Amino acid sequence: MGYKLNLEGFEGQNIEVKISFWSSPKLLVNNQSAPKGSKRGEMLLQRNDGRQVIAKWKPRFLGLDVPQLIVDDKLIDIVEPLKWYQWVWIGLPIVLVFIGGALGALIGSIGAIINAKVFRTDINSVLKYIITGSVSIMAVVLYFIVAILLVVLINMA
Repeated sequence: MGYKLNLEGFEGQNIEVKISFWSSPKLLVNNQSAPKGSKRGEMLLQRNDGRQVIAKWKPRFLGLDVPQLIVDDKLIDIVEPLKWYQWVWIGLPIVLVFIGGALGALIGSIGAIINAKVFRTDINSVLKYIITGSVSIMAVVLYFIVAILLVVLINMA
């Protein structure tokens, strides 16, 4: 998924943030990856006046949401933050932590991460809730299947 940015001082440049389901965000300038800065996590951007400025990511909500971008010490929201009730819905699989220990935490966390990614897609809002609800239900079912398999394997040994 791509988000076009209109940054002051960069008019006429094609600046875009690419978010992938599987990898970290990428900042593209005129369809090229932004050059790396001198420090870890920094990127260099060249303003229209020729001055180079530093850009870096600022994670949002435990790294589950689209990060903010800091350009020349100015904080830029790439997308509107999700609402509190959306985070509650996204986090439903985390309930597995309380009933399933480490296995529940693992499966619940994966379900919550998938749900957060689904909420940032371009699909219909109602469909987002249906898909994320299904992911939450599948996480619970998967937890019980894996838990039963582990108990059976332990009892066989």
